[in-house]
Amino acid sequence: MFHLALGLAGCAVGAEEASFGASAVPYEQGDEAPESAVRAAAAGLSAAGAGAASVWGPAEKSFLGTSTTSGSRVYFTGYRGIVSEVFYPVLDTVNTVDLQFMVGDTAKTFVDEEKQQSYTVTQPDKRSMRWQAVTSKIDHNWRITKSIFTDPGRNALIQRVQFDALNGRNVTQFNLYLLHNPAMDNSGGGDTSKTVTAGGRTMLVASQNSRFSALATSQPWKTQTSGGLPMVSSGFVGATDGWTDLLGGTSDKTMSWRNELASGGNVAQMGWIDLGASAVTSVSFDVVLAFGATEAEATTTANATLGSNLNTLRSTYDSGWNSYASGLNNQGGTADDQYYLAAMSLKTIQDKSNGAMIAGMGTPWGETNGDANNGGYHLVWPRDLFKFASALVTAGDTTTATSVVNYLFNTLQQSSDCGTSEYNAPPSCLQGYSRVGRFPQNAWVSGWQYWQGTQMDEQAMPIILAWRLGPSVYNPLWPKIKLTADYIVNTGPWTQQERWEENAGYSPSTIAAEIAGLVCAATIARANNDTTSAARYLAAADYWQQSVDRWTFTTTGFHEVNGQYSYHVRINPADPNITGTGRQRYNPVSGPDAATPLTIGNGGGTHDHRYIVDGGFLELVRMGVKRPDDASIVATMKIYDKILKRDIPGKGEAWFRYNYDAYGEENETDGGGNFDGNGGRGRLWPIFTAERGMYEIALSGFGSQGNTYLAAVKAFSTPQGFIPEQVWSETTNVTGWIVEKPSNATAGTPTRSMSPLNWAMGEYISLLASIRAGKVVDIPSVVCSRYNACVVPPASGQASVVFNVNASTVVGQHVYVTGNTPALGNWNTALAIPVDPRSYPVWTNRVNLPASSDVLYKYFRTNVDGSVTWENLPGGVNRTLNTPASGGTLTRNDAVTW
Repeated sequence: MFHLALGLAGCAVGAEEASFGASAVPYEQGDEAPESAVRAAAAGLSAAGAGAASVWGPAEKSFLGTSTTSGSRVYFTGYRGIVSEVFYPVLDTVNTVDLQFMVGDTAKTFVDEEKQQSYTVTQPDKRSMRWQAVTSKIDHNWRITKSIFTDPGRNALIQRVQFDALNGRNVTQFNLYLLHNPAMDNSGGGDTSKTVTAGGRTMLVASQNSRFSALATSQPWKTQTSGGLPMVSSGFVGATDGWTDLLGGTSDKTMSWRNELASGGNVAQMGWIDLGASAVTSVSFDVVLAFGATEAEATTTANATLGSNLNTLRSTYDSGWNSYASGLNNQGGTADDQYYLAAMSLKTIQDKSNGAMIAGMGTPWGETNGDANNGGYHLVWPRDLFKFASALVTAGDTTTATSVVNYLFNTLQQSSDCGTSEYNAPPSCLQGYSRVGRFPQNAWVSGWQYWQGTQMDEQAMPIILAWRLGPSVYNPLWPKIKLTADYIVNTGPWTQQERWEENAGYSPSTIAAEIAGLVCAATIARANNDTTSAARYLAAADYWQQSVDRWTFTTTGFHEVNGQYSYHVRINPADPNITGTGRQRYNPVSGPDAATPLTIGNGGGTHDHRYIVDGGFLELVRMGVKRPDDASIVATMKIYDKILKRDIPGKGEAWFRYNYDAYGEENETDGGGNFDGNGGRGRLWPIFTAERGMYEIALSGFGSQGNTYLAAVKAFSTPQGFIPEQVWSETTNVTGWIVEKPSNATAGTPTRSMSPLNWAMGEYISLLASIRAGKVVDIPSVVCSRYNACVVPPASGQASVVFNVNASTVVGQHVYVTGNTPALGNWNTALAIPVDPRSYPVWTNRVNLPASSDVLYKYFRTNVDGSVTWENLPGGVNRTLNTPASGGTLTRNDAVTW
């Protein structure tokens, strides 16, 4: 995935960056606030000239969750033990950047920011998305323990907090502050914050447009010694906010400002929690962040949640997750805690409004990204959605996957033609470029297009997912599935962008998905009595399967193993022929041996396309298009490993996306900064370790071959079990592309890009299940059986027939078998079964036919121009066979003349 424009985290800025707004109202605790100060506070602060630019939270999440119920549409994340982005009422809409405590002492010698301290985050119940976060600073003698979950019946986030004074201290020796940086309605700027009293409780309310939050505690706020006003305040980040009050350049390390209103900027809220006068060592209380469409709704919700039995709410929250986890497939007892965490994390990122699932709950390198990048990864990518929805099918959650398929075809699929081409649409195209049956590159949860690229694998994958879920799902959707399949045939195999969203051309990974999608679409078409469409889809799929090497496998490459310079390139950037109506229109204008320049996105430079290698060719196996031992796959694997594989001692093997990948942090010699769209260095991606594990299982037929790869993926995970997008490598040279490890980083640990990446979490499920099954569980059987890339056991009432036929052909000709049964196409050459030339001149395939039946059959070949030549049998008779009893196997060894 993904190229972004990016930017410091939360509301904490350095003292050197802070400036005090003229309308801030300082006074010493214990003093009577002067009348002029009270008036100024009531009048509030304006945003003009005040406040730092807003940024998002870091993308390295230490927890995330939501209730399983539809009664709460609050989704939360955490960073280093504090609450980070909170989403409401849909998963693409951030409303909070961070919510944390500041801890000081009454002697005013220190103030500690919670997220900078040592922390641990755990699941008290491994089958629930409730989290316990413990942060502490032993040197300053304090510890904070929080239980974090949502109210199952309301739009409210709950933190049950215990503050402990350590080493002989008591709570009267500490000042405890609650600091909140709202980012209402997916915008860090333009917010309003104010003090509100509702139901006898003082709250801090933030708002923008129709999004409101209310921050409240069960513990009283500290009040002025005289006047009794609660010590809560709203300000602008870096100017008049609570962090600047406590730690700014002239601060006395205690709260001095009390502003009742800050309007129209990057606001932050702070309240001073009253720990009481008793010399106890521990105080427990609750913090609620509630949401609503109005101020009244948010404050009412906050009071209702705080007024409830929170132990009961916690039990209800846990029970919902316990029930979900118990319904998952335990993979014969091999499913581990990380498997369940992966499944629950994927369920967490499904929006409750319409079934959409987002790529990640955050923005990569969020601490250096602001409102200009308001999408981040909390958008819908059809490719990612396919990957992890398919993983949930494997995990036994077909309900979620079914809602995803219906979302894809009923909400995300486009229904009109508008605009000339991608990124070239007039204002009258309200969502930008569109085509009937097309899925956009990515979109908001509502289905509204975000970027306007077209990625052809994203067109095919929804069809594959629908096929995997079966007739009850795909038959009602057939009219819409047909629209997308027609779009693939009319537009592919060339793609405007491949799976890394940067380049156009002929991509092995994209073509693999397109072929699989068309074969699945043909199966669905035949189930709906549309043999004309089925024939059209299979004709295209077969030609693309027979041509993918000719389009993407170079024999004049730059990289060599044992004197061989042959391998699949990442992408052949040639334009399509697009002339005529025959099969030639699918062909590129130049082949993979042409010296065609490829300009890599994000500052990776321009290179001969034959120089760039990635792991996309493995999708040819994963999608069932090629055998794992296919000569082109084996040859490419050697180059792929030589160039892109790195071993992390003590952890395992991992791979770079491709050579000259610039999607990652800068090298230290270049400043060491976050990715900013140009000149970074892509790092190692754990998803490739999982992909490789599944390939090894497919190649060997033994699940145990995946064990080392599963262990490596676990080793690359966070302590909580979240699998990141990228992990650090040691400093290395990738075909002249120097990738440096920062001096303070550890190889094999997450970079700052994104953690967890939901695609990676799904691959963990798929790999573990494939290990147990002894095969890759999500290869589409209708695809791999068509192309002799797997053995599909016969169903009840079926028997297997192996067709071996000795047939001479010339380049461009291919052999098929057809007959008088639907599995052989009912004599329709367009629905016939291709036989595989793996042992040329003997062509082979296996077909499951009705058991104990007499079958007529015959061979034919397709010619370069697409015409058909039947085998020459004496008298024009047909061949015959009698299938064995159910479960049996018959082998036919035939020879043909033309």
